[in-house]
Amino acid sequence: MCGGLVAAPLITAAACGSDVEQVPDIVLARHVHTDLYDAYPGIPSPAGDRVVFADYAANTRSLSVYDVAAGVGRVVTTRPAGRSRVTWSPDGSRVVYVDRWPESHGVWTLDPASGQESRVVDPGDARIDYPRLLPDGTVTALRHAGADTAWVAYAPGSDPATVLVDDAGGWAAPVRSPDGRTVAHLQVASGYRADVAVTEIATGETRTLATDLRFGWDSRVEWSPGGDTLYLAAAGPDDSLLAGWRVPLDGAPAERLAPGGHDVLAVTPLADGRVALSVYHTRTAVGLVPVTGGEPTDVTTAGPASAFLPSWRPDGRALGFITFSWRRLRMPVDFDLGVLDLDAEGAPAGPIRTLLSEEHEDYGAAWSPDGQWLAFQGHQQQSDDIWIVRLGGNERPRRLTRFGPGADTGEPDWSPDGRTLAFSSHGPPGEENPGSVYTIAVDPATGLAAGDPVRVPLDGFEGYAMGARFSPDGERLAFYGRSLEDGRVTVYTVPAAGGTPAAVITFANGEPYSAPEWSAGGASLFYSRNDGFGPFQVWRVDIATGATEQVTTGALGALQPSVSPDGGTLAVTMREAAIEVVAPATGSTGAEDGASGR
Repeated sequence: MCGGLVAAPLITAAACGSDVEQVPDIVLARHVHTDLYDAYPGIPSPAGDRVVFADYAANTRSLSVYDVAAGVGRVVTTRPAGRSRVTWSPDGSRVVYVDRWPESHGVWTLDPASGQESRVVDPGDARIDYPRLLPDGTVTALRHAGADTAWVAYAPGSDPATVLVDDAGGWAAPVRSPDGRTVAHLQVASGYRADVAVTEIATGETRTLATDLRFGWDSRVEWSPGGDTLYLAAAGPDDSLLAGWRVPLDGAPAERLAPGGHDVLAVTPLADGRVALSVYHTRTAVGLVPVTGGEPTDVTTAGPASAFLPSWRPDGRALGFITFSWRRLRMPVDFDLGVLDLDAEGAPAGPIRTLLSEEHEDYGAAWSPDGQWLAFQGHQQQSDDIWIVRLGGNERPRRLTRFGPGADTGEPDWSPDGRTLAFSSHGPPGEENPGSVYTIAVDPATGLAAGDPVRVPLDGFEGYAMGARFSPDGERLAFYGRSLEDGRVTVYTVPAAGGTPAAVITFANGEPYSAPEWSAGGASLFYSRNDGFGPFQVWRVDIATGATEQVTTGALGALQPSVSPDGGTLAVTMREAAIEVVAPATGSTGAEDGASGR
């Protein structure tokens, strides 16, 4: 149909009523993303011969560059930095980005061959965003100085910047047209909703091309080489997923570039007339694997929603986990707790059932050792606290902690005697607490807190403490500690009453969304890691010797290990989080031939 938002597959021509030929897609690069929640698009160079991805490694935004012809990628950055808004220079020789860290804030470029980085704009006390490098070396960007926002240009070696548009409040993702006369941008209405507009630089006259679109976290707009079309990834008013769009400047209806099924994170026109899409493939499931190692077996694949962060019922005959429906358009805020019964052999014995469904987040199913209580982390009543509910009854959950709005609390873990819960939290925001381990005493008969939460002393520890697990004898706690200096993660143990944490092992990229897991005998710990590249896997470390071995295998990767009550099986989160940058093998998708105008 013609008019409105026109849905069409990736095609060689976009004219309404014309005969079109389907063009096969090829994958330019496929990157396994390492962050559980956060994913940023892969951006191809103008020639389409390389693709850059921003990703987290050791809590810093690293950059990986893939060689399309060779089919391989590598992490090319070594300096800790907060890299964001990644693009390419017009000639494809350099990667361009903003470093958000205060001590190095500014616009930087990266030579992908050597890994050398150079700051090309130091904005001083101002904050800048959405940089673009022009062919003559000028950098355009949004500059925020107090309450004033302007779109400015930094010429090489020139200071101060030239103001191009002095009233750019509410703008996002500005990019200059190839002829230099116009700027395309998003006009943010509220939250992630925005209109697409173009503004004449000389006159300030603005024309709106599309309205009421929803965008992801790394929104961007791109010009076609000829300057008569805009490309972007967005969701229309009725969409549940982000899609790729072609927006003509002549007022014709916007056209969808790809069918649904996956979120499209970015649309990038290439110099040869093709258009590349950055497509996000993601799912999580719960799998089982012997503690001796192997590839996990998915036991929740038949469920209607994704599942992660497994835990065991004390009798070993059921698994609890978080369930949700994943969308990049917004973070899922209605986590529920599901449960799956298992037979004597550990196979699913029925469908996934709802274990707990409260408002907002229900996070981390933790059965008490006697099976009478379920503790969890919840976001009810505008807070982030530990809650408890009696199983098999009609009682409402009870709130055990009261950290207040702004706190960030992790899932709880029961002591073996069922009288104490351990967890990590930022605690009350006013305490300037980067993350600590807490315990709270619980009356096992009534389920009431027997006192206030106690911050476990971690003598000499400086960092962000994440997760907490009791040892099988209840004498010690294991937790992740992330260094505030370099972001590296260390697995620690500490006496349950507090003391000096003992470092067990340190590694580059830790999985911070759960906690290390004790083996049945308490001699080793299971943890999740990768080395800044590729999927997470579960590893085991011997506490006494520090010797490590990889436990899980498989392309999906595994994280968040939970040991069965008999000590023989690991339940893990199986996770696919891959970004594929795809483009037609040949031909054009409506973008004109010519040099890139970015």
